Amino acid sequence: MIHSGSRHLGQKVAKYYWRQAVKFSEKENIQLPNADLAFLPADLEEGLNYIRDMNFALEYAQENRKRMMAVFKDKISELLNGKVIFLQEVNIHHNYAALENHFGKDLWVHRKGATSAKDGEIGIIPGSMGTPSYIVKGKGNLDSFQSCSHGAGRAMSRSKASKNLTVEECNKDMEGIVFDRWNKNKKCYRKDAEYDLSEAPQAYKNIESVIESELDLIDPIVKLWPLAVLKG
Repeated sequence: MIHSGSRHLGQKVAKYYWRQAVKFSEKENIQLPNADLAFLPADLEEGLNYIRDMNFALEYAQENRKRMMAVFKDKISELLNGKVIFLQEVNIHHNYAALENHFGKDLWVHRKGATSAKDGEIGIIPGSMGTPSYIVKGKGNLDSFQSCSHGAGRAMSRSKASKNLTVEECNKDMEGIVFDRWNKNKKCYRKDAEYDLSEAPQAYKNIESVIESELDLIDPIVKLWPLAVLKG
């Protein structure tokens, strides 16, 4: 399973057009409860440009994952002397906006930390580097705008995980899994542990509870257990 996006391009695009949206709101004297809610009309040039550039970032991210998967397949085939069969691939986005029809209206649905879960649509809900992940099938739940969670979700922020967790307890939760050991932190979060533990299993919610809580949105069809983890 590969988790990779547009390599910061998408965030740059979003920030640039958010600033344009703030300027638009000020120009049109639109009163917003919070600047984060600034928007660009989709029928204006700035809005159309954002949609174009966002879709470019999404396509770039998708191609990025495809190419990494191609390298992975080549290496696995080489390792197993070609005695391997690759089945269906699932390649999905989780930070994006899409024009969809819901409740009889065309709406821009913004999925942040969420993925599409239309009826019969195959998706992925990751756990963590030390816990299972799930391949799921969407139920097309209308109340969720046909969406489900992108993953288990964080129980701790990145900084809190590095502050409060120890290398010893993180290693214990990764027993039996091959992985690159914890890297040194660029910032020292605590005097006695200068390691980046932001992706440790304990930093995430219990994946079983998360799946259980959204059985009205998806059907879990395959449970994947981690054997090895490589963080690029």
